[in-house]
Amino acid sequence: MNRFILRLKLLLRDRTACICYAISVIVMFCLLLGLSSVSEEQSAIPVGLVIRDDSRETEELAENIRKTKAIKVIEGKEAELKDQLFNGYLNCIFIIDDGYGDKVRAGETEDLITVISGKDDRMSVVISDIIAGSMVYDICLNKAYRSYRSLISTEPVPLNAYNTYVLSLKEDPSYDFSFDKKYMDPEKKTIDESEVTNGMIYRQMIAGMLCMLLCLMAFVSCNCFCLEYENGVAYRLKELPGSRIPTFLMDFFGVFVYTIPLSVAAGFLSKSVMGVVYSLTYLILMCLICTVLSKSVKKTEAYQLVGAVLVVGLGILGFVSVFAELIGGPAFLKFTPNAIYISLLL
Repeated sequence: MNRFILRLKLLLRDRTACICYAISVIVMFCLLLGLSSVSEEQSAIPVGLVIRDDSRETEELAENIRKTKAIKVIEGKEAELKDQLFNGYLNCIFIIDDGYGDKVRAGETEDLITVISGKDDRMSVVISDIIAGSMVYDICLNKAYRSYRSLISTEPVPLNAYNTYVLSLKEDPSYDFSFDKKYMDPEKKTIDESEVTNGMIYRQMIAGMLCMLLCLMAFVSCNCFCLEYENGVAYRLKELPGSRIPTFLMDFFGVFVYTIPLSVAAGFLSKSVMGVVYSLTYLILMCLICTVLSKSVKKTEAYQLVGAVLVVGLGILGFVSVFAELIGGPAFLKFTPNAIYISLLL
C-alpha cells in the first residue's frame, strides 16, 4: 500500500501535468456533452417541403414528415427553397402537389409528390423512401376501401367509419397486424424495439473519441515507468523475492486512480451509471496493457513508438467497427476493446 501511495504522490507532484490534465477533463467533458446533446439535430438531413394541397391526407402526410427524426424539414415557397438547394443548404425539395388527397382517395400511386434534387444527388433516393413510408398507410387504406366497396352488394359504410374500424384493429394487441417498424437481429433471433436514427452513428463516433482519449491518458501516465528505468531509479529500489507482483499491482493501481476522473467524466456523457462502469472497466484494461508495455520495453522512445501504434491502431479499429456491418468488414473488429466499449456505451 505504501508503494501505491508513493506512486500516486509522484504522479500528482508534477503540477504542470496535473493542471493540464484537469483542464483537459473539463474541456473534453463540456465539448463532448455539447456534441452529444445536439447529435440528433445535427445529424438530420435538411429537406425542403412545399404544400399546395389542403386535404386531410396532405395534412396527415405533412405531419408525419415533420415527425421523422432522420430529416430536418424546412417549409416555405418553392423559389426560396430552390435558392437554398442551389446554395447547398438543402439536399432536396418535396412538393405535395394540388390534388394529392383526391389521387390517394382514387387509389392512384403515380405522380403524387414532385421531388427536386441536384443532378448528381443520390441521397434524395433514400429520403424519398422515407417520405414514401409516411404515405403507405393512406394509400393502403384507400385501396382497401375501394376493394371493399367493389366486393359487397349492400351499401358500404362511409370511409370515416371504415378508417375508424381499421384503426381499432391496428391498435388491438390481439390482432396480428401492425404498421410499427421493428428491427430484428437475425443472429441473436431477437427483436429490438428501439428506433434507429441518424444520431446513432453520430453518438458512436463520440464514443470512439472517448475511448481514444482514455487510451491516450493511460498511455501517457505510464510513461513515468520508462523514465524511472532510464534514470536508474527503478534499479536502485531493493525488492524482496516474490514482491514483484505486489509492486506491479501497486504501480498499476496508482496510475489507474490517477486517471479515474477522466473515465468518470466520459461515463457521465452516456447519462447512466452503467456508462461509468463501462468506462472504468475499459480504463482498467488500458492501464494494465500500458503498465505491462512500459515495464517490458523500459526505453522511453521505444515505449512511445509502440504506444502510439497501440492508441492509433485501436482507435482506427474502433471507428471502422462502427461501419463494419454496413461495409462488410471482418467479424473480428467487433471484438476489439474499443469496439466493445462503443457498443456498450450506447
